[in-house]
Amino acid sequence: MPPQRKPQSVAQMLRKQQHPGHPSKTLAPEKEPKPKTIGMAMSVEDMAEELAIGRSIAYQLIQQPDLPSFTIGRRVLVSRKGLQEWIDRQCSEKPETLMEQTTDTD
Repeated sequence: MPPQRKPQSVAQMLRKQQHPGHPSKTLAPEKEPKPKTIGMAMSVEDMAEELAIGRSIAYQLIQQPDLPSFTIGRRVLVSRKGLQEWIDRQCSEKPETLMEQTTDTD
């Protein structure tokens, strides 16, 4: 059996986290990522992530006049509530795919 290790003290653990170039300095403990806040609107990239679609498809969907998007400065944002309502409408309408709608040129 391998020999059992003694529990390390806090000081011993901190020494292992010392900055490689400055042994007297310790590295700051890693911060946990901030939880993502949910606002009233989201970016097109966030919409793509939530819908599990690609960014280019998301930008094609933004071109639809009934999708609730708006611009602030150079940012295109999508209303969360409006997006949910738009999705609900899409589910209740005829079973034409969204890609067919975005590629129609009539």
